[in-house]
Amino acid sequence: PHVADIPVFCAGGIGRGEAITGLLEQGASGVQIGTRLVCAEECIAHPDFKKAFIRASARDAITTVQLDDRFPVIPVRALANKGTDEFRDKQRAVIEKFRAGELDQGEAQLEIEHFWAGALRRAVIDGDVESGSVMAGQSVGMVKKEQPVTEILEELVEQAVQSLVKRDD
Repeated sequence: PHVADIPVFCAGGIGRGEAITGLLEQGASGVQIGTRLVCAEECIAHPDFKKAFIRASARDAITTVQLDDRFPVIPVRALANKGTDEFRDKQRAVIEKFRAGELDQGEAQLEIEHFWAGALRRAVIDGDVESGSVMAGQSVGMVKKEQPVTEILEELVEQAVQSLVKRDD
């Protein structure tokens, strides 16, 4: 099938209108924007969660660290915090228990996976941005303030239009 036959939506790292234009020109049907919309006034995220986004730079958004190929972790991007440090420590401890024969591979995998259980809710809803999972893309550095969603979308559309105007000049 051709891209035109199947709707393709792109996601990840889209924080400016120029990126939207580029993806649409490459054949995408649309885009999914997450990080850029977290600080929309309409978003129900906890104020501390939103503040973490506003303070963050793109470099603060790191991918999940996997210490051992035998114990895969789902790669997500989140703001580095105490929780991400503790996750590395947890993996080390579990791997040591596995090597010592205290856990079989399945038990060890479950211990690692359970570390983040409920952590996204703790961050987004409860505001625990120290130990919770503050999932954020690299476009987090573009989030500078809380705004109405219409204002954010107007900015993205204006950037997209300007990129087309500049290109056609």
